Amino acid sequence: MKLLRGFGVTIGVGAVIGRRAVLRMAAAALLVPTTARTTAASVPPLVVITRDTEAIAGPAQRHGRSFADATGVPVDVLRAPFDQLYDDIMVGFITGRSDYDVVIVPSTWLPDLAPYLAPVPDWFVETANFADIYPPYRDVMMRWQGDWKAVTIDGDLQIGAYRTDLFADPTHQSAFARAYGQSLAPPETWDDYRRIAEYFHGRKDAAGRTLAGTLEAFRSRGQRLWTVFSRAAAYVNHPDRRGAMFFDPDTMTPSIDNPGWVRALREYIGVSAFAPADALRMDSYEVRTRFVAGGGAMNIDWTDTGVLAYDPHASAVAGQVGFFILPGSRDVWNPLTRQWDRFDRVRHVPFIAFGGWIAAVPADRRRIDDAWRYIAWFADPARSSTDVMDGRSGINPYRYAHLASGAPWLGVFGTAEAASAYLGAIRASLDSPDAVGDLRVPGFRAYAAALDASIETALIGEATPQAALSTAAANWERITDRLGRQGQRRQYRQAMGLDA
Repeated sequence: MKLLRGFGVTIGVGAVIGRRAVLRMAAAALLVPTTARTTAASVPPLVVITRDTEAIAGPAQRHGRSFADATGVPVDVLRAPFDQLYDDIMVGFITGRSDYDVVIVPSTWLPDLAPYLAPVPDWFVETANFADIYPPYRDVMMRWQGDWKAVTIDGDLQIGAYRTDLFADPTHQSAFARAYGQSLAPPETWDDYRRIAEYFHGRKDAAGRTLAGTLEAFRSRGQRLWTVFSRAAAYVNHPDRRGAMFFDPDTMTPSIDNPGWVRALREYIGVSAFAPADALRMDSYEVRTRFVAGGGAMNIDWTDTGVLAYDPHASAVAGQVGFFILPGSRDVWNPLTRQWDRFDRVRHVPFIAFGGWIAAVPADRRRIDDAWRYIAWFADPARSSTDVMDGRSGINPYRYAHLASGAPWLGVFGTAEAASAYLGAIRASLDSPDAVGDLRVPGFRAYAAALDASIETALIGEATPQAALSTAAANWERITDRLGRQGQRRQYRQAMGLDA
């Protein structure tokens, strides 16, 4: 998962055109050709658009250079500020004046972009490299309304990381057991997680660094939405009511103000007391940066943390980090009976947060086949395996090949035990029958912005968690009515796997 800023509602086309012209000038200045144009003067470059950071854009450029060397087809990668990326792409689609041969975007945007995209060609779909992509990405994030419309180039889900040196310390083990009546171990439940955060908060590690109990994203429009989603997943996904995490799948009434969501938001706010004092300014980049600097006992983040934490050039805690799947719960809200059900075991519900980045091809381009060949080159198992082991690439594992063996990861983690812990947490999340995917409906950015604004009011004490979520639910109702309830219902049910 890469640093994202902003997911506000798309403004009117007329207003965007001015911003688009500014973006063109900025993009021209940022343009980094992936091969000299003189190499293949008769072949115009493929034009790729993505975000304006080294994460994602860096691999796009690097693979563009090698693709040009192998095929003679040059590739130019344009970088746009994330806040402008969606508007710039959509304006091109709406006006019929798209400038891009390939768009690399968040998977949550696919419902909005799909009507303007070319299908993935059969020659690509029928390859072993296509089948090698993990099903939660391949069969969900790459499809819309039954059609293959994009290809995953990055797999995102959230897991936890913890300091193994702290958890193994006999002094901490004894003190924690006395204080809480349980062993100090990676958290099984969100209640465990809170107790561990409370215990370690303000303590010092062996190097004298003052610890935050945990590190999570709390910044407005700074990835905290997915942190809340990851926590809520355990409380609101009842096995007897699949697909109801965000909406009632029959009526499209928002579910986000039910008691499970309220509990998740209340606990999220509560654990902020065991985060750094400036927690409201922390986005996911800060979360992983501070963790690898030794500033926290645990964190909740995308899997980027794992590779960075073991980089001896970037990490103060290399060799001292373990991983766990998202904590679960024995209590799950049942929307059918409108009461809490208690299970005899902890039920983990891994959340495929954000879902990663996808590459797609606009349908109105003339060089569709060349564009798909570039994407296939980018996503190739050998090249992508290099990406996922580079903490700067922003690309996380998404293939069976990436997770099949710990041996290739020894160069990253140093020991088979550490590599196994990292890959095991990812595999357990992806393989879980209870794993759930992110919200995927047209208008995602509008829904996200409304919910994030309500979370802010609860975090700063202007509203209770219940009142904040009720406000968000009312706003979601208006968004759904504006976009068309029946259409949204149909597409939500398909995205949640309830209808073919």
